Amino acid sequence: MVECSSCGKPVGVFSVRHKLEDGSILCGDCLDKWEKGQLKGKIIKNSESRKQGEIKEIKCKCSECGKVWHYLESEEKHLRTQAVGNAMVGCGMCCNPFGALFSNKAQDLSREANKFSKCPKCGSGNITKTEIYYDKEA
Repeated sequence: MVECSSCGKPVGVFSVRHKLEDGSILCGDCLDKWEKGQLKGKIIKNSESRKQGEIKEIKCKCSECGKVWHYLESEEKHLRTQAVGNAMVGCGMCCNPFGALFSNKAQDLSREANKFSKCPKCGSGNITKTEIYYDKEA
C-alpha cells in the first residue's frame, strides 16, 4: 500500500490520491492543505487529462540483455480493447460454433498484448519502462 508523502497515512488503491511533480503522493486530507497553500509542489494530472495534442510513448529497456525498444501506449490499448471485445462476443455466442472462433481470437490478441511486457530479444520480463510524451505535429 502506498503512503502519503506528507503525513504518512496509508493511501488505498481505491482512495483519492494525487501525484506531485517530484513523485510524491498526497492523500485527500493533504490535498486540502495543498489547495490552501500550506504544501508546496505542482500536481501532475492523469495521462487522460494531459493536453490533447500529446502522444504517449513507452521506452523499454531489458535489464538482462540491454535491448532498448519503444512502442506507443495506444497500440497496447487497442490490442487489449480488441481482445476484450472478441471475448465478449465469444461469450455471447456460447452455443454457436463460431463462438470458439472469437474466443481463440481473443486469446491470440491477449498474447500479442502481453508481448509488450517482455523483451523481444531474450524474452525476459525484467524490463524498465519510461513514459515519454511528444506533441502531435499537424
